[in-house]
Amino acid sequence: MKAFLVFCLIVSMVCGCTTLQPVANVPGDLSRHFDDGGVLKPGDRVIITTTSGVKHKFRVNSVRDGVIYGDRDSVPFSEIASVQRRETSAPKTAILVVVILGVVGVLAAGIHAASHPNVGL
Repeated sequence: MKAFLVFCLIVSMVCGCTTLQPVANVPGDLSRHFDDGGVLKPGDRVIITTTSGVKHKFRVNSVRDGVIYGDRDSVPFSEIASVQRRETSAPKTAILVVVILGVVGVLAAGIHAASHPNVGL
């Protein structure tokens, strides 16, 4: 039971703490936005939608020569319709941690009260 709760806590924190943010409106000259390393950096997690509607999800390794490179995937600027970057949200993380700790506390108090019938009411 404890292992399951820890697993749920970790999954909730990882999933609930990130959001997808549009990187920029995709202009005609993407090199102006991406080549300088100011918008996308190695390690960023992105979802790139191409002009044909295909979505590519990967971690950015490098951006050079008009191409965004990942581990097993790359997308040339000429095929990009939109770019979204996953970002961690500190307020969402804090709220999630407080809520999960509250739920775990209530469960622990309930289990403790149930194991001691003379405690409480």
